[in-house]
Amino acid sequence: MKGANIISAIQHLKMAKEHYENFIREFPESSGAKLFSSHINKINWIFKDTITHPHVSQAVRDGIKKEILRDVLAVPAINDKVALLTPEQREMIEETIDAMLAGEEIKIVDISNDNSKNP
Repeated sequence: MKGANIISAIQHLKMAKEHYENFIREFPESSGAKLFSSHINKINWIFKDTITHPHVSQAVRDGIKKEILRDVLAVPAINDKVALLTPEQREMIEETIDAMLAGEEIKIVDISNDNSKNP
């Protein structure tokens, strides 16, 4: 899928950064905190270098900036939940995602309060 590798790389870098930041909050006076602060600076440099590189289009820059701001744990949480679905449900989710990526409008209808159906 076009761009998926770049998005995945950004998500993994952001996840590593969050883990480093958590360690630093837990052990602020440790030698690991000093080391991991340096790693965080390097990750920030990678982000900046990627979005300022002259061969990166503005659309890609904007997408990367948005990805950096997003909740990095959302994707693994979604994957964990999808794994619990039946094969048929996973196929339906994949088809829905494909339709969304193709620009189709997706409507989710809550039928739990649909009075037109009688039990």
